[in-house]
Amino acid sequence: LPLYHDMGLIGTVLQPMYMGAHSVVMSPWSFLQRPVRWLNTITKYRATTSGGPNFAYALCTRKVKPEQLASLDLSSWRVAFNGAEPVRAETLAEFADTFAPAGFRREAFYP
Repeated sequence: LPLYHDMGLIGTVLQPMYMGAHSVVMSPWSFLQRPVRWLNTITKYRATTSGGPNFAYALCTRKVKPEQLASLDLSSWRVAFNGAEPVRAETLAEFADTFAPAGFRREAFYP
C-alpha cells in the first residue's frame, strides 16, 4: 500500500509506531513487479500483520509459481487485512486455498 493512502499510512506506519512494534515497508512498485516479494517478506520477518487491497491477494494467487510457494512460510501471519476496494469472497477463498500449503490460515483474513 502506498503511504499516501490512509490504510497504508495508518496500518503500516502509524499503528506500529504507536505500538512500538517492528514494521517493514515495501514499495508498491516492488510488489507489482514481483508479487511474491510481499510473501517472501512476511516469511523472512515472520510478520504477524500485513495486508492490502483485494487485487493484491488476487495477483499473488495468479502470479506466485509452485516452486516459489514451496519456499514460503506464512504460518506467522495472524491478521491479513483486506480493504481499500471491494473485498471479494472468491478472492479470499482462492488465496486461502492456494497458500494453505505454506501455512496460511483462512481465519487470518480481516476484511
